[in-house]
Amino acid sequence: MFVFYCPDLQQNTITLSAEDARHCAKALRMRPGDAIRLTDGRGTLADAALVAVTPSDCVADIIERQEVAPRRIRLHLAVAPTKNPDRMEWLVEKAVELGVEQITFVICEHSERRKIDLERMRRIAIAALKQSQTTWLPDLQMVEFNDFIKQQEETAALKYVAWCDDQNDTQLVDETWTEGDVLLLIGPEGDFSSAEISLCKSMNYKEVKLGSRRLRTETAALYGCFAVAAGQVGSRK
Repeated sequence: MFVFYCPDLQQNTITLSAEDARHCAKALRMRPGDAIRLTDGRGTLADAALVAVTPSDCVADIIERQEVAPRRIRLHLAVAPTKNPDRMEWLVEKAVELGVEQITFVICEHSERRKIDLERMRRIAIAALKQSQTTWLPDLQMVEFNDFIKQQEETAALKYVAWCDDQNDTQLVDETWTEGDVLLLIGPEGDFSSAEISLCKSMNYKEVKLGSRRLRTETAALYGCFAVAAGQVGSRK
């Protein structure tokens, strides 16, 4: 069944976005009476039936709503944007498919890209949400490194920083969690500066490695997403 994104599912009659209306009418050739699903990106999933279908206007009546519980481990992925924006777009798509709750683009001292089109990233995230039929759309933001560290000072999350330290043997994949929030910080292509690592240490970030190879930024971030998913107690057979 096709899933469409609608940020407000409180009403019993829903009008799809213009983009979804065109897709519904022209690409999918749907008709009144066809069943669809709607999600608000905040855990609500609704079964609905189309009552009007045109390329400019699609209306559906909600039949039933259900609440999907968030994951027991909620991941906040903080990553420095790469010079090539396509790699960040790919990462956002995959992170949404994996159920990441929040993505922050952190501008670091060695960052080669200091601007991100957040609106475009949000559109990519919504497309991934619909394609993968998940129900949680991550919050997206961009912030300077020092400001980000200050923002997270009072968070209850378990905080990790992954960087290229040959003296550190602690692997993220060996960590386990039962529930709660996890914050994973991934640096730019030139890695974090010594001052940034010192600040993380002073704020009790746990230093970790992501395998034994030197990974690209987007690969390291995706590896971290998998490691946190695999580290949930009860997720391993």
